This record gives sequence, C-alpha cells and structure tokens, in this order.
Amino acid sequence: MKHLIYIFAGLICCLVTLPQVGASPLENKKQRFRITVLNTGGEPQQGIILKVAGYSSEYISDEQGLIDFEQSIDNNYVRTANFYFPTDKNRTVKSLRLDEAAQDTIIRIDRPEDLARFKQSGKTLLVNGVLKEGGKPVPHAEISIQGTGKRTFSNAQGEFSIEADYSHLIMIRAERMENKYLDIESFLQNPNQPLEIRMTKKGADRVYHVVEKMPEYPGGMKTFFNYIRRKAHTTELAEETQKEGAVMIQFIVEKDGSITSPSIVRGLDARLDTAALDAIIVMPDWIPAQEHGVNVRCKYSVPVPFKKPKPAPPVAPKPTPDIKKDSIAVSSAPTDSLAQDTILQVIPMPSADSLTTDTLATDTTVVASADSIAIQKETAASLSTSEATEVKPKKRNFIVRFFRWLFGIKDKENTPAESKEEKTSEVVPEEGIQKEE
Repeated sequence: MKHLIYIFAGLICCLVTLPQVGASPLENKKQRFRITVLNTGGEPQQGIILKVAGYSSEYISDEQGLIDFEQSIDNNYVRTANFYFPTDKNRTVKSLRLDEAAQDTIIRIDRPEDLARFKQSGKTLLVNGVLKEGGKPVPHAEISIQGTGKRTFSNAQGEFSIEADYSHLIMIRAERMENKYLDIESFLQNPNQPLEIRMTKKGADRVYHVVEKMPEYPGGMKTFFNYIRRKAHTTELAEETQKEGAVMIQFIVEKDGSITSPSIVRGLDARLDTAALDAIIVMPDWIPAQEHGVNVRCKYSVPVPFKKPKPAPPVAPKPTPDIKKDSIAVSSAPTDSLAQDTILQVIPMPSADSLTTDTLATDTTVVASADSIAIQKETAASLSTSEATEVKPKKRNFIVRFFRWLFGIKDKENTPAESKEEKTSEVVPEEGIQKEE
C-alpha cells in the first residue's frame, strides 16, 4: 500500500513540474518599427527605400520621411535594415540594426544634391564626440578643423564639442596615438548622442603585409570603387583637369577595421591626389585581416582611378545605296519585259531577187518572251513551214545585184502553179521514154 502511495505522489510531482504547452516563443514575435529618415539639416527625405536583409519586401519613406513597418524578430539572429536611394537600388547608403533600440529612431541620409547645397551655403553645426582607446577615455587630445584654425581639446572623459562644416575635415591628434580624420557626416548620423571614436596606439602591434585573410571593404571592391567615384568625384575631376590615371594610396587596416596612416604612394596631380586621399581618410571601416583566426593589423594599398567620361559615339550616316541602271530597268515593268524578251529576226525568202527585198523594210521582227516557251515553239514551227513551202531564190553577191538593179534586169517570178507544171513537165518525158521502151 505504501508503495502505491509513493508512486501516485511521484506522478503528481511530474505533472506539476511539466512546462506549459503552447507558450509562444519570444524569438518569433513581430515587432513594429517607426524609422524617420532626415538629412543632416533636419529635412525629411522622401522616397528612401528600406529592405530587410533576407526578405524581398520594400518599404518607402513618406513625405515626412517616415517608414512604418512590422518585422518578425528572432533573439538568436539579428536582422539588418539596408537603405537605398530610389535611383540606385544596388548600392547601400546606410545600414541599421533592427533591435529594440531601433523601434522608434531617426537616421540621417544626405543625397548628393543635399551635400552640394550644404557646402555652398557654408553652414556650420555643433558636433559632439568621445575618444576612447581599449574602452578607456583619451583626455587632452587635440581636435581641429583643417584649413580653418578652429580647435579644441577633449576633457578627462574624452568628450569634446566643436563647430564643423561640410567642406573641411575634422582631425584628431593625441599623444602616442595614430591621427584620426573624420567628416561632419559621421557626427550627424545620430546627432542626439556623441560619436564614439576609437583611437589606436602607435606601434602597439605588428603590422602585417600578407596574411591568411586579407582585409576587405564591406560589400567587396565593386562597392569600394562605387564609393570612391561618389566621394572623390573622380569622373568630374578628370574631365576638369584633363588628366587620367590612378592615385595609389596605402593605409593600415586596424584590428577593429578602422583606417589609419593613409599616405600617397604614387601621385598623379596635386588636385587629384588630395581628392583621393580625403576620400580614403573618411571611408567606412573595413573588415579586418585575420591570421590564424585572430584579427591583426595589415597594411593595404588601393588605386583610386580617375577617368574621363567616354564621349558618345558619333552617329554614322546611313550609306546611300548605289542606283544602277540594271536596278532601274528591273524596277519598271516595260523595261523589265524588254530585258527579259528575246528578239528573233525572221527573214522571209522573197520570190524576186531585187534590192527592195533585201532592205530592212521587208524584214520581219518577231518579239517573243523568254518566259513563254510556247511562243518560241510556234515561231520555230512557222519558220520551218515557210522554208518548206517557199522556193529559195538564188543567192547573188552585192555587186551582181547592184548591176542587175542598175540595168533593170529582173528574175522571172514563178507562181506555185507554174512550178508544179515545171515539175510535171520534167516527169512526163521520163514516163514517155519508159512507155516507148
């Protein structure tokens, strides 16, 4: 009895401790996102396209720059939202991690025409940043705006603020640290928070030249050259300076993917060299190099090509077809029939040998179509019949005919009846001789 009680109690405990069936996992829940797209001047950007990595759906910002959509979230996998200009759906202009912090957020995307307008206006904005190295703040670093004389220093927490514009680079210099160069766009991506800038010590680690896995630009080299063309305006500058070629630039890709120590290895022109170097200095972080599975510093060189736009090929005039006489003759019906007809000259045999019978007036011309076989056969039959029925006159040369015509000598014309009588007279004597015999 006691054993039965123990077994029953154990079954009850198992049922109590079983997990509830039908509980919805948190990783498959749907989450709503409201992302507002503005330019760095605070103006809404309409028509910006958002695509979630791994999905084919597209979301487009409205007149207020708002993109409102729902997306399933998996805690074990982070989704990324990529943003595109409507004119180029193959090149990502910005990426955003879809997590809880991105449910209601503002991002900054500047179109090329926005940047051109900001540069022309000379507008300045207050930017904020914080310098860190290995998670620790970097105090007493110098932050300056190149070409303007503006400068400031970071405080004990590595924080700083400075007025910057769209036309000049922001340089950060600290003791025993690699110099850092940024543009105003980097600070304005999230203007509500200071930009965290990672500094790197000089000579802290070995710099590799060849490793198992070389550093890569995010998206590959095709995306890198698209960035260079857009940032350095390579085509426009090549056309303005009338110079073509490539500026070779070398830099170091740090363990965290940041770019340090950029330098010109092979220059082309002062203006082109400066544009190429500025574009390399502010380009996004790379995927760092790896040696035995560990991120390492690696020196890397890239060409920045400058090439003038190809002129449009001239439209060659269409060649005028040669008009030949044969083609004209073929195109007209009367000449076509003449070209295809066969001319047969039939000379009838006159009964009298006179000059008048030999003239062209007495010649008979029969025009027969080459395509008509029946006419040719009829003509040949008529010729053979006329030759069989008519008596051929004696052929005389031209001189004889002339003198006969001059003196009025004519040949005797024989009628068919007379010719029959002559034949009969020729036969009768033979019959008479046979009878006499």
